[in-house]
Order: sequence, then structure tokens, then C-alpha cells
Amino acid sequence: MAEKNQRDDMFMVSDLETLRVLTDPLRLHILEVLDAKPQTVNQVAEKLGHSGSRLYYHFNLLEKHGLIEVVETRMVSNMLEKLYWLTAKDIEIDKSLLEFSKDDVQEGLVSLISSSLEATRKEMLRSLQARSYQLDHGARPVPRDVMIQSTRKRLTDETYQAFLEKFRGILQEFRDLPEETGSGDHINTFSLACYIYPNFYYEEKESEEIKNGNRNEKK
Repeated sequence: MAEKNQRDDMFMVSDLETLRVLTDPLRLHILEVLDAKPQTVNQVAEKLGHSGSRLYYHFNLLEKHGLIEVVETRMVSNMLEKLYWLTAKDIEIDKSLLEFSKDDVQEGLVSLISSSLEATRKEMLRSLQARSYQLDHGARPVPRDVMIQSTRKRLTDETYQAFLEKFRGILQEFRDLPEETGSGDHINTFSLACYIYPNFYYEEKESEEIKNGNRNEKK
């Protein structure tokens, strides 16, 4: 099978079933690892610290819903080896699935947010643990900057949308950086996770209604 080296620009999540597939932190980790280049199940498993057998179910589910695909096959020790890759450079959720008035959609989005945050938390902790192990076993210390920021700003929808387009450009610039294939202390994998969203607060009257509702439920 010839190697596929081109991906679609965008994969649009347009149904709840696919949205639910993305609510598992381990599947999000698989997508993050596969984003760099085509890899086998065992290669991804090794990077994540799992056995390959644990990941096959998740790979099949991601492939079934069109998020990943086999881009190359090869024979290794008389066994067929499959290399998987993301079908698109970006994954976006259709705006029709962002209607919080629908209970099933709300449940799916809450699960997606929770799994995304959990996946990032686990990745950062795994990175710290792996680096600590390497240093304990003789790796040369190389200080690297880490940025964790949180900020809020009142903006018009127009200003927010204009900034969002610029921000997407920065993310694309990061994705387009050339992938290093060499090795050495000066080369490492770097992760970028971002969350930008409208931040709503309860009005005073709404807050009182919520509190009163909670009190009535406890009675």
C-alpha cells in the first residue's frame, strides 16, 4: 500500500456519536500522538506507557468514526503492520452541536470538556514523571520554559472573533513548524493546549433561582 502523505484541512464533528468518541481522555492522547506522523498501535502505546492490546479497541473506534485511517501497510517479520494517521489537520465541532438547550448535547459537551482537561492534566504529569526518571538515570539537565496562563477580558463579539482568527493563525504556525527527525538533548516534543471560550456568569436573579432550586431539591 502506497504511503499517504496528505491530510484534509478539517474534520467536522457533526453528530453526537462522534462527539462522544472524543470524550475519552485516552483517545485524545492517541490523537495527539498521531498528529505528528503516521505510527503503529504499538508505537503509540509505547509513547503513552500502555500495552498495544489496550489501544486496539480505541484505534478501531477512532477509525470507524473517520478520525484516523490506515495510511501505510508493510510486512514486518511476516506480519502485516498498519500505520495510522489523523485524517485531518484540525478537528472542529459543528455549531449545531453546541446548543446547550438540548440535554443530550449538553451531556456530550460536558464530557468532552472534562476529558480534554483530564487528558492535558495526565499528559503534563506523565511528562514530569518521565523527565524525572530520565534525570535520575543520568540525563543531562536542560532548562526549558513552560507557560501556564489564564486571563479574562470583556470584548464585543466582533473583537473576539477577529482575535480568534489571529489566534488560529498562531496555532497553525505552530503546526507548520518543521518536525525534527534527529535526536539529542536539544530536540524534544513540545505540547500546546489552549482553551478560549465565552465565559458566562449567572445574573444575581438567576443565581438566587439556582440556589432556591437546590434548596428545594434537598427537602
